[in-house]
Amino acid sequence: MYKFLILLQVLFWISETKRIQKSFRIRQLSDWEYLTKFGAEVGDVTYHIKFRIIGLESEEMRERKFPILFELYLDEEWPQALEIQECERASQARRKETIQVPGNGEYSQVYTGNIKAKLRAHMWYYAISDCHRRLRDEFKEDQYKKIKFEVDIHIKNVGKTEFSVEQFGIQYFMIVVVLVDIIMLAYNGYYIVQRHEKYEEFSLALFLLVITLFLETISYGVNLLHLWVYSYNGEGVFVLHVVSVIVQVASQFSLTMILVMLSWGWQINFNKFDNFEIFLPLSLLIAFFQLTIVGVGFIDYDAYYKDHSYEGWVGWLASFIFIGEFIYFINGLSNTYKKSNGAVQQFILMLGIYGGFYFISFPVLQTVNLIVARYLRHKVMEIGTITLRTAAILLLTHLFTSKKSIFAKISYDNKSFLDRNKDE
Repeated sequence: MYKFLILLQVLFWISETKRIQKSFRIRQLSDWEYLTKFGAEVGDVTYHIKFRIIGLESEEMRERKFPILFELYLDEEWPQALEIQECERASQARRKETIQVPGNGEYSQVYTGNIKAKLRAHMWYYAISDCHRRLRDEFKEDQYKKIKFEVDIHIKNVGKTEFSVEQFGIQYFMIVVVLVDIIMLAYNGYYIVQRHEKYEEFSLALFLLVITLFLETISYGVNLLHLWVYSYNGEGVFVLHVVSVIVQVASQFSLTMILVMLSWGWQINFNKFDNFEIFLPLSLLIAFFQLTIVGVGFIDYDAYYKDHSYEGWVGWLASFIFIGEFIYFINGLSNTYKKSNGAVQQFILMLGIYGGFYFISFPVLQTVNLIVARYLRHKVMEIGTITLRTAAILLLTHLFTSKKSIFAKISYDNKSFLDRNKDE
């Protein structure tokens, strides 16, 4: 295991660059186009940018060069730049450079720049401008409507890593979480097998938790693989990222269903749903909500206004869904509490605290990010949600497997189990 950790550490820091490639049809270019953003750590950061024009057949046009204005903005002036007209934004740019792009399909000469932060990390925003139409006016005729303009940007952060500053440290944190998940997965699996062999009983609640753990481990493991590839090419494998997100949706759905079902008395007052025709639509609705929460994170991915996947209205939509699930969860707890007494009521209060942290964590983190520096927002959201989700699973593991816990005393499944304990 320690060799695996050392290998991952080496791979994460053997890096090339962050690589961004974008393609535009020249006739569809706007006066001003946003390219990408990058969080620069304190120290020296280097970027390389080049352009090319693809599709020209005329020998005369292929021998010419066409100008494009490259602009670089610091996060301190970025909000002001967005408030003014596109063709006036260059006045807010920290760096401007007119680059001549050949028409022969080859890349232009690489323009290399250096950024140096002295006091704190900063977000830098990359853009191009054709406000004087010096590029587009050369391609007005219909024969040029399919001509493409391509941009290639390579960025090296401090220490020659391609990771933007908001990504620093997250991969190591995820390694720790994956190891914790594996330990919990092995422990719960052993507990299920031991109980089945000893009493020939099967705990559905714990089995669902094991499924949740398994899905979470797969999700984070695949994402680590994506980061490993990213450390080589600065791009990663988008398919791996998508698979990680899909499995994460399934994990969140499973955890949400466990909490909601417990809140309505499952495994406390009953172990089977009599009204399955009500339970099935509810399950589908929660699944839809979980898909929506994760899906909206892909909207305008890498947009200039997004410091993390849930920046802006998509984050508040996801927060609204979490709050709705939290209200339904509290309603179930209230209903079960009124029908119970003693130890059951005490358990309901504990479940409300455990589950409440999970449901409201996202809205709280979304609100906290309003006052957090832009380069820290991604880290706050990523580490915060992972930590609280893992904590919720840890607490549920304790509830399901500890004989001294309140759940062990009141659980529908554990009633006969407790009777056996008296004889031991």
